[in-house]
Amino acid sequence: MLKTKEFLMILVLLLSCGLVNAEVLFVDDFEGDNLGEEPSKWEHIAFAGGDSPITVEESPDDPNNKVVMTVGIGLYIPIADGRDNWSDYIWEFDWMWENDDFVGTVYRVEGAEAHFHGSRRQGASEIHIYTRNAGAWANVATGVYPNENNVWYSHRLVMMGDKHEIYLKERDDDTPFEDLDPVVEANDDTFKNGPVGMMGITAGVSYFDNMVLVENLQDIDKLKSVDRRGKLAITWGEIRNQ
Repeated sequence: MLKTKEFLMILVLLLSCGLVNAEVLFVDDFEGDNLGEEPSKWEHIAFAGGDSPITVEESPDDPNNKVVMTVGIGLYIPIADGRDNWSDYIWEFDWMWENDDFVGTVYRVEGAEAHFHGSRRQGASEIHIYTRNAGAWANVATGVYPNENNVWYSHRLVMMGDKHEIYLKERDDDTPFEDLDPVVEANDDTFKNGPVGMMGITAGVSYFDNMVLVENLQDIDKLKSVDRRGKLAITWGEIRNQ
């Protein structure tokens, strides 16, 4: 039998390799990053449509809170082991847009020119899902969600098999996502695997905070912020050691 010390050493090794609690894929609230710099846990991917940087900034409504800001087109994905094999997941984060322009996300990123794209559109009333494939955009689905500039929203993507569901609500709304209907949903399996990502679009300015990516809905609650205007309840290091 392994001695206690040997067991703990092996456990620490497994944790450091991400083999324990693998259902937690990625967490970031940007608090460990420097203002004005690119987020340290994200990789900037060259994208033919544009290559603008995403930077860590003070939150527009709270100078004590760090967030990331997108301006123009730029594509970033998490730096994480196994990301190319991520397939089914639940992705939650806080999101705010500053002007009436296109802002977006990406998911199942198989490459800079191969991914799904979730986009808030001009006119402040529609959310779309697109594919980006070999330099071309194709609309997959459209949903209606009236929204405002300079308001924090909570976002949830549920990606399972070929089923896409995107939920949105104001961040201060206590209604569980489970009690809401998806804003937009689709069935499409153009892309099978790959990480999520942040993506600015055209002249749109947006802010992201409190990223949580898991494989199971049961893991969301323990990772979410205690204070809706604050940060994640526990750090990534603490999660890996639970």
